[in-house]
Amino acid sequence: MDEAKKIALITGASDGIGSEIAIELAKKKTHVIITGRKLSGLEITEDKIKSNGGTCTIAQLDMTDFIGIDRLGIEIFKRWGKLDILIANAAILGTLGPIHHQSSEEFFDVININLLSNHRLIRSFDSLLKKSNFSKALFLSSSVGSIPKPFWGAYAVSKSGLDHMVKIWAEENKTNNLSITIINPGKTRTKMRLKAMPGEIQNTLPSANSVAKKIINLIFLDKKQKNITVDLNDL
Repeated sequence: MDEAKKIALITGASDGIGSEIAIELAKKKTHVIITGRKLSGLEITEDKIKSNGGTCTIAQLDMTDFIGIDRLGIEIFKRWGKLDILIANAAILGTLGPIHHQSSEEFFDVININLLSNHRLIRSFDSLLKKSNFSKALFLSSSVGSIPKPFWGAYAVSKSGLDHMVKIWAEENKTNNLSITIINPGKTRTKMRLKAMPGEIQNTLPSANSVAKKIINLIFLDKKQKNITVDLNDL
């Protein structure tokens, strides 16, 4: 592998925004490691990356497998010794409705995947990111994490917790080269958005690819971003 290539990890890359970020990032002389629960989706993403001349490593992984996240960190260290870019995209929506209707099981699942798995990513990849001269960590969040919105239940709670956790991590890394960003992609034409808002006219929404390209532009900005939340609707 070309030693000059950057190494990026994208979670939730079997479809949607995560897949499109991986495809676009691979065009930028970056080797992408893609994770997701569905191997078939990851293979589709890999095929698109390779058809554009990019390189890719698949790591089939359920984000509730916290030990698996740790193992992935160890394998990345063994093979590359660093991680340049972390894009924490994996998330689930859960059921929308009155919060007292949401089952405890589902609530725990959403919190585990949307919040606790990201803590595990931070634990596993903090030191690997700091071995890079380019280190960037980006977490995809949502406006419902900062503005209480009825009926969004565990999803909103998980994103609120994610935002606060990432801001704490950013404050702890003010004096080094690690750039940390929270991104609100806004309304996007994805399966998750369709599930959340089935009556919405999907064709009026930005595509996952257009959102991914904006995120790629943010990654390659010269300036460092610390403890910052970016709303892509403002770009």
